[in-house]
This record gives sequence, structure tokens and C-alpha cells, in this order.
Amino acid sequence: MYSIETLFANNIEDMSSEDEIDELFSQLLHIDPPATLVDDILATVARLPLPQEMAQMPWDNMSDIIVHDMLRMPS
Repeated sequence: MYSIETLFANNIEDMSSEDEIDELFSQLLHIDPPATLVDDILATVARLPLPQEMAQMPWDNMSDIIVHDMLRMPS
């Protein structure tokens, strides 16, 4: 486990030791993302309303995109 000083280290040499999580991640198989991933993300983002359009939307229409969780405080 890293100390608080290591978590806020000024350079990468201060974090030279690996922990159990690093070892687990090193054992994972590397999988390349689909070639169309970036294009799919950009196409989805392009369909989102512009900030100016969002500002003009009435708040009662926002209930379709807001997930309410009655067990948590609003954030």
C-alpha cells in the first residue's frame, strides 16, 4: 500500500514499487478496442443537444435523462 507521501509524489520515481493491484492488472489480457469505437462515440456525441439548446429546455423535460435515487442525497 502507498503512503500519503507517495500518493502525492512529485515525480514518477517516487512510485517505483508495485502493489497487488498492479500485479493483477499486469496479468490481464490486453484487448484492442473495436476499430469503430472512436467513430461511434463521436457520432453519439454529435447527436447530443448543444449547450444553448439545453439551457432553453424546460426542466420538466429533464426527467427523461435524470436518474432519481431516493436513497442518496442530491449531488
